[in-house]
Amino acid sequence: MASTLRPQQDALADAWRQGLSGQEILHRSATLVDDFIVDTYKAASAVQKARGKIAVIALGGYGRSELYPYSDIDLLLLHDWWSKKSMQQVVEAILYPLWDEGFEVGHSVRGVKDAIAFAQEDFHFQVALLDARLLTGSEELFEELKNRYTKKILDGRRHQFVETMEQHIQERLQKYGSHTYLLEPHVKEGKGGLRDIQAMMWVAKGVFGLNDLAAIESSGMLEPGNRQALEESWSMLAKIRNHIHLLNRRKGDHLIFELQEETASALDYKDEPGQLGVEHFMGDVYGHLQTISRITDLFFEHVHEVLGLTSGANVEQKLERSIVVRGGTIRLTAAEELTERPYLLMRLFLQAGRSGYPLHHRTRQMVTANLEKVDDHFRHSKRVSRVFIELLSQSNKIFDVLEAMLSTGLLTQYIPEFSGVESLAQHDLYHLYTVDRHSLQAVAELNNLKQSYSELFAELESPEVLYLAALLHDIGKGKQSDHSVLGAEMVEDIGKRLHLAENDRETLAFLIRYHLYLPENAMRRDFTDREFIHQASELVGDVQRLTMLYLLTIADSKATGPSAWSDWKASLLSELYLSLKSCLGADCHVEQISQDEEEQGVRWLQDQITQRMEGKQTSIDIDSLPSDYLLSYSLEAVERHLEIHTELSSKLRQQVKLFAEAGTRSWTLLIMGPDKVGLLAKFCGVLALHNLSVLSAEIFTWPDNIVVDTIEVVPSSSVSFEEQDWAKVEQDLNLAINYRLDVGYQLHERSQPQSYRSQRQVQQLERKVVIDNTTSQQYTLVEVYGGDNRSALYQLTQTLADFGLTIHRARIATEVEQLIVIFYVSTQTGTKLEESSIQEKISMTLMRIIGADDAELETASAS
Repeated sequence: MASTLRPQQDALADAWRQGLSGQEILHRSATLVDDFIVDTYKAASAVQKARGKIAVIALGGYGRSELYPYSDIDLLLLHDWWSKKSMQQVVEAILYPLWDEGFEVGHSVRGVKDAIAFAQEDFHFQVALLDARLLTGSEELFEELKNRYTKKILDGRRHQFVETMEQHIQERLQKYGSHTYLLEPHVKEGKGGLRDIQAMMWVAKGVFGLNDLAAIESSGMLEPGNRQALEESWSMLAKIRNHIHLLNRRKGDHLIFELQEETASALDYKDEPGQLGVEHFMGDVYGHLQTISRITDLFFEHVHEVLGLTSGANVEQKLERSIVVRGGTIRLTAAEELTERPYLLMRLFLQAGRSGYPLHHRTRQMVTANLEKVDDHFRHSKRVSRVFIELLSQSNKIFDVLEAMLSTGLLTQYIPEFSGVESLAQHDLYHLYTVDRHSLQAVAELNNLKQSYSELFAELESPEVLYLAALLHDIGKGKQSDHSVLGAEMVEDIGKRLHLAENDRETLAFLIRYHLYLPENAMRRDFTDREFIHQASELVGDVQRLTMLYLLTIADSKATGPSAWSDWKASLLSELYLSLKSCLGADCHVEQISQDEEEQGVRWLQDQITQRMEGKQTSIDIDSLPSDYLLSYSLEAVERHLEIHTELSSKLRQQVKLFAEAGTRSWTLLIMGPDKVGLLAKFCGVLALHNLSVLSAEIFTWPDNIVVDTIEVVPSSSVSFEEQDWAKVEQDLNLAINYRLDVGYQLHERSQPQSYRSQRQVQQLERKVVIDNTTSQQYTLVEVYGGDNRSALYQLTQTLADFGLTIHRARIATEVEQLIVIFYVSTQTGTKLEESSIQEKISMTLMRIIGADDAELETASAS
């Protein structure tokens, strides 16, 4: 008997690292376990004493002799009536040694009738039996099992078997990923994964009696070229899964970010100019997933036709000359039609978009086989351009149409520039999908916005430009340069080929160049800063472009993934859009408000507030209130602040008072009290201690040294507004400002990751500090980008206070794990921070707080 099994498997792992193929290690691993189980079985006294027949049968992947290094071993211990009483001892004799070796063993102990009855109830066990392989014991009993399986499970039930299989496939894909372009694919259970191949093989074997790919090819259900491509992709995924198992020393099938770079290196992918090795590796992975998805989908379509499962297969509806719909699919009646009329290649997809039906698999193959007809003449054809633009903007299921265009090769053949982002991974904070599929999803999301934003769409003079922008907005990625700038340059030629008017080409280039402008500024800028609104309005230029940019931003964000879109972000974008639209409508970007006009506005506000407060006592002269404060709040808010100030005048000189109000997107906190050095830092620290994340802050100090701060927060836990202990928050605020609560120490003690944070590992956190004296006329902007943690905001605000800077406003955005903070600051004399040496010291200090490494500090110092 093999004395030890794991050391032999470890030796196999070393052999694999030295070049043993992925498939070979699976078979050798299975053989080692076979020998171990057979030796154990034959040496077991319980087996020798047992009466009757016993069979030890391998199931599932082990039954196929595809045993990955740390996969479970699935066994069926089959017995007859005479051996039933002995099975407890037999099971222990076989399983205990496997458990001692560290294997996880899935097993069942059944008689033949019981096994078949259970298979009829449990589909997973049913397909596992398809892969059953006798290891040792009674061949007669094993044959009886196979014969009864065929009679009770398959005979006369092949239609039901296929339908049940497809139902389980859909359930699996809903759980593990129904796309082949997830940035962290599941190589076993996801779309295009190993389980899709197994599903194909189960149907081929169970329904048609075809036991391997060679047999499927011989039957005509798999073309030779597809067989070869499938074998290559199968081998690649086997290599990847092997490596994941060996790397983790346990079973695992999810190719998460942390594993991708190391797996790429293990498979000898090298960095090259313009492309990292891991990017090349993941591009190949997506290609293999798509190959498996495409070929297995074609197989199941073929199965439907052979078994007559396609409804309406004999009913044909003519859509146009040479294009019909039959059996719920779009079909080209004759491939030779493409020679005389190559534009039919594009019209096929237009009809798919209009009807909502997919292209038949043979028609898709015709498209791929005729891609050479998509030449320069085709690309410059006005007729083809009109068809393409129509399908882009008017298809019912635009994502499915574009994905089919991409998978057949038509999209990249028609727009060669798009090939640069095909299967391109993007390892950043937000994206869930590869660049190409994200772009297709952006078009789909834009299409979904038609109903909810119908009034905005109705305003557009050239909506087709917006759809093109959604498709092409990331076309400049993967070139190691600013993709927005490069993409804007690339679409000039595309626009000309599509016969866009010059103005539309300029708009298309603008949308791509600035497709990140609104989300970046919505999260980071103060909309009451009129100078910013003027600058933004001048950049955008007109309402048409603004509306298209706004709709593109929403579609892009929603297509990116759930981390990139929220009610909070939607609200900020809407607010910025309306501010810019109002400004553009009033031509406020052309002429800035003069100082006299601003003073007149302030005096008018003072008069209005005086009238509202008539008959009410105030403890401060209204005319002494700061101008920027008056311009930042509504008359109702100022009136409320004055009433609180008057009612609590004496208390506010000694302690902080907190007034909380629940809103639809966030909670608004009004904090009033005595001004002290580093006050905002203490506020932010205390709020963090109470699991409140700061989104924005408006900070004002009245002439009597009372602060009026408005801070917007969201809870970082599931506590509701009513459940939040606001009295305790106010108590801790007062303890902190009176140095009776060490906020820094408390935050350090609670420095474990917060439960609401995404568990997804971020690979490209941006860490930088930007000190900007151009955006605002009155303030210096200090922009900080870094990793988020509970104490980061407290440390940043405290540092600025330590340098003697006054924070007037702050915008805080936490996007996934990226903290973005924009501080509006001034010196103690009320001026901008101009001294370069102080700027550098502040920048270096803040960089250290956000976790910059030596290289990043050196880069920051050099800049």
